[in-house]
Amino acid sequence: MSSNKHPMKHSISTLNGKFGLKIEEVTRKDLCDEAFKAEAYNLWMKNGGLLAVRGADLANVLPEELLAWSEVFGIVEQKTQTGREDKTVPGFPILRIGNVKRKDGKPSAQFAIVPQLKDDTDIRYNPETRRPVWHTDSTFRKKPPIGSVFHCKIAPPKGGATLFSDMRTAYERLDTEKQQDLANLEAVCSLAHHDKKINAYSPEYPVLTPEQRDENPPNRVPLVLKHPLTGEVAVYGLNSSTCAIVPIGQQIKQSDLDHWDLEGIEDESVLILRDLLPYLTGPEFSVKWDWQPGDIVAWDNRSTIHAATGFDYEHNKREMWRLTLNEDNPSMSANI
Repeated sequence: MSSNKHPMKHSISTLNGKFGLKIEEVTRKDLCDEAFKAEAYNLWMKNGGLLAVRGADLANVLPEELLAWSEVFGIVEQKTQTGREDKTVPGFPILRIGNVKRKDGKPSAQFAIVPQLKDDTDIRYNPETRRPVWHTDSTFRKKPPIGSVFHCKIAPPKGGATLFSDMRTAYERLDTEKQQDLANLEAVCSLAHHDKKINAYSPEYPVLTPEQRDENPPNRVPLVLKHPLTGEVAVYGLNSSTCAIVPIGQQIKQSDLDHWDLEGIEDESVLILRDLLPYLTGPEFSVKWDWQPGDIVAWDNRSTIHAATGFDYEHNKREMWRLTLNEDNPSMSANI
C-alpha cells in the first residue's frame, strides 16, 4: 500500500496496485465541498471503481449527508425492496445491514449469517466450500445497478470485513484466447433461481410465486463488460441469480429454465465463471476492507466484485448503512 499527500490535502493510499484508493482525515465538511467531490469521483473512476473515505468526524454523518455524498457517484435508488421497509433508516433510501435491534427486541437491520475468515488465505474463493460468496449485484434486473455506497455505523472488534476484487486487471492478465472465449458468452440471470437457491439453505427465505416469476423473466448480461465511461474491460456476470452461461443470443428451453428456477440448481455451464473465481480473487487482485466507524466505501459493480465476511454476532454488534446506485451521475460523468 503506497501513501502520499495529494493536491486535495488529504493522505491518499492505494489499496492494491492500481486498484482502489483510501482517503484519510476526511470530515463531514469535506463531503459537502464541491472540489473534494469532483476529485473523489475522478479518483474513483481512475482506480477501478473502489474508493474509501475515512475520518473520525465521519462517525457522526447524518443520513442526509450520506445520501448527498452517495449522489456524487450515481443516481441513488429511492425504492425500498419489498419486505425490508422496517430495515431502513426512516425517511431515507438507506438499508441497514447487521445485527442491531429495536427497543422492542425486533431486528432493525437485514442480517445473514456468513462464515468468518480464518485468515487471509480464506479471501480467495474456495470451490469446495463455495465461499466467500463473491458477486456483482442484481444482474437479474433489466438494468443492473451500477454500484453501491456502504457506511459503517458500528463495527465489531474483529471480523465483518468486506472483500473486493479488481475485474479489470484480472481480465487484462488472461491470455487472449480466454478473453475471446469469454467475450462470446453471456450469463442468464434469474431472480426466481436466486431466491430458490437461498431458500434451499434458509427455508424461511421466500420464493417467487408463479405470477412474480412471470413478472421477472431472466436477464442476460455479458461475461465481458466494457465500462461505458472509462472504456475499460472487465469480467462480469457472476451473481447468485446466474443459472447458466450460454453463447450470446442462444435460446433456452423452458424445461431447462424451469429446472434452474424451481429447483435452484445451477447449470454446469456456470462453472465457466466459477472455475475462474480462484484466479479472479487471488491476492494480486483483491482487497480486504476492515471497517472502522465512519468509513464510507463506494464501489462500481461494472469493474469489481465483492463478498461479505462474518463476525462473532452473538457477542458483538455491527451496523452498516447501504445505498444502491442505479445509474451514473450525468453531471459528474460528463467530465470523464
